[in-house]
Amino acid sequence: MVDPELWLRQQLWEQLWKGPAAVSAYWSIAIQLVCVGLSALGSRGLQEPNLWILSIIILLGVLLILGDEIASCRNHRLGLLRFSAAQSRDRIEKLGIKSKQVDRFLNALWLNRELEFSFRNTRLQSVVLMVLALDLLSRIASRYGRCGRKVFEANQDPIVSAMQLFECVPFTDVDKILVEPLRAWLKDPPKFDPEGWALPLFGKF
Repeated sequence: MVDPELWLRQQLWEQLWKGPAAVSAYWSIAIQLVCVGLSALGSRGLQEPNLWILSIIILLGVLLILGDEIASCRNHRLGLLRFSAAQSRDRIEKLGIKSKQVDRFLNALWLNRELEFSFRNTRLQSVVLMVLALDLLSRIASRYGRCGRKVFEANQDPIVSAMQLFECVPFTDVDKILVEPLRAWLKDPPKFDPEGWALPLFGKF
């Protein structure tokens, strides 16, 4: 089974490269580097101002990224779970899958004040495991390219069922009901094996 704590640390590193603040900072730095390069080819008087601007942009970028990371770690890393779940939804949408259940789960992560209040006190392990399972399955499905939709749909039922129960069960009881089934799924998740288990589903690639 994938260690949830190790997975959360991996998500934190991924946010350094793919988080909204990181993407904005990297694009700003890249554009300013182009400006510095062009100024080097032209007027020398523009080089120093452009270098100062580049330094300021880099400093602001670092502060934005640090702020994003700190915000993600607040409330027992609820922000990081939101980021990961959004990334998973983007992957499955690229496969042509529109899941209303995944959309409702994401809406709960972002908009449910009771859930946010619960995370201020303690981390709901069932939520972590649902986001982890969705992340694993969406990554594996995306590796199959055009056949990834079938891979996702063939393995989504335990995750979707957990999300449906999550909507109906009080947060005080949700871990008691959902943690064990999710751990059971995560002990033996599907693996990228196009010549193995997937072959009977949709034939040769």
